[in-house]
Amino acid sequence: MKRTMQLQPARPKKQGGETLVGMLVGLGVGMVVLAAGSQMLAQQMQGHRLALQDSHVHHDLRSALDTVDRELRQAQSLGQAWRERVSAQCTDAFCAGQADLQVLGQRISFGHDRNQSGLLDNNECSGFRLKDHELQIRTACTPEVWTDLTDAGSLKMTGLQWQVQCEKRGRWVARWVTMQLSAQWPRDATRALSLSRTVSLRNDVPASPWPAVCGAAQ
Repeated sequence: MKRTMQLQPARPKKQGGETLVGMLVGLGVGMVVLAAGSQMLAQQMQGHRLALQDSHVHHDLRSALDTVDRELRQAQSLGQAWRERVSAQCTDAFCAGQADLQVLGQRISFGHDRNQSGLLDNNECSGFRLKDHELQIRTACTPEVWTDLTDAGSLKMTGLQWQVQCEKRGRWVARWVTMQLSAQWPRDATRALSLSRTVSLRNDVPASPWPAVCGAAQ
C-alpha cells in the first residue's frame, strides 16, 4: 500500500533591511556631516574673500604711494637749474612763495617746473592732502584745484604723515621726505594697513635762506 506524501506549504522567508530607527539615525548622521561640510566650505569662501579684500587694499594703497613718490621726487625742480641756481641765494620762482616745499599737518605742497620754462605756471603747483578719507593731488595754483586719487568707497584713507630731513652740502640743501599712508577697508575698521617710504628729492635748493620746512617733523 502506497503512502501519500503531503507537501507542506513553504514558509515565507524573513526579509532583511533597515528599521525605521536605523534610517532616522543614518539620516541624522548624514545631515550632521553635510552641515559640517557646508560650514567648512563657507569658512573657506570667507577666507578667500577676505584675502582678496586685503590684496585689494594693499594694491590700491601701494599704487597711491607710488604716485606720491613719483611726483614728490620732482619737488622744486627747475629747468636749466645748472644755470639758474648758481649762487647760495634762493631767488628763482620755484624756491619761494607757493612753489616752496611746505608741510602743514597732513598736507604737503610744492612747485614743479613741468615745462622747464623757469616760470611758475598755474598748473605747476602740486601737493597732496587727505579730504573726506580720500587722497587728493593739487593740480592748480590759483585758485587751488585738488583732484581725487582714491575713492573712499573702495579704500578709506585714514592717515597721511610727513617728516622732512635736510642736510647742508656746501651752499646747497639736500632733503628727504618720509611719508606714511594709512588706510582701511571701508566697511571694516579692523582691516587696516599702513605703508611708509622715504623719498629723496632730486632737486637741491640754495641754503640761503634756510628752508623753513627743514628740521620740522610733521
